[in-house]
Formats: sequence, structure tokens, C-alpha cells
Amino acid sequence: MTQRKRRPRRRAGNKEQSHRLIGWLVSYQNDEMGESHEIRSGRTLISSKNGLDGKVIELHEQSIAAPHSAMNASPQHQLVLQDIFSPSGTFLQRSADKDESKVNGPIEVHHGDWIRIGEQTKFQVCLIDAPHRM
Repeated sequence: MTQRKRRPRRRAGNKEQSHRLIGWLVSYQNDEMGESHEIRSGRTLISSKNGLDGKVIELHEQSIAAPHSAMNASPQHQLVLQDIFSPSGTFLQRSADKDESKVNGPIEVHHGDWIRIGEQTKFQVCLIDAPHRM
């Protein structure tokens, strides 16, 4: 009987971890059926232009700067949002709150929270449970 060679078990490396699906930003503002943008681990810029290095969510609204905001998602499914000195700001509304507050520094965002970019563009954050929770 011939024994099959076992391949060494691959550990999740940086490349695999940098593309892990974390969740989505969802909006019904421009499309009643909904519009979504994937959130993957690593840094993602929110901008009015796509000519920037790295992952970019391109939004077309006059009040959105290039770049406007940055999100950093960890492979452990934590999401941090930061405004990048944009003129019209980035705002966060917690799922349990009625009021939104301006993002002045890095802030952790949770499932169900709402993010407003610029004057009008609003997204709900939909995060997937981290694999260790399943």
C-alpha cells in the first residue's frame, strides 16, 4: 500500500488575512433595492476618487473629499473608522442612539451603527461574526 504524502497544513498568512470578508456598508439612498460595499480586512479609503493606492470605496457626492475617511478592519472583525481631515466631516450614529457625533479620531464601529460621509451619504454597518464566535 502506497502512503500518500501529507501536505503541511497551511496557516492563514498575511495575504489570506488581508482579504478576509468582515462585512458590508449598506445604503438605500440611491437604490431602493440597496447598494453595498464590501469591508475586507486591512485599510480601505473612502474617497471621491479611485486613483489612490490600496482599497478604495469611491463615492460620487460633491461634499466628499479625496481621500475623505479611512477604515481599518482586523481579521478578528474589529472595524475602526477615522476621518482624514475632510472639510465636510465623517459622522457616526450608534445603533441604539438617535444622535450622530462627528468622528474626530479613530473610533471603533459596531454592527448596526450608521456612518455618514460628507453631507448626505449614509451607510449602515453590517459586520459578520468573527470565525472564533461560530
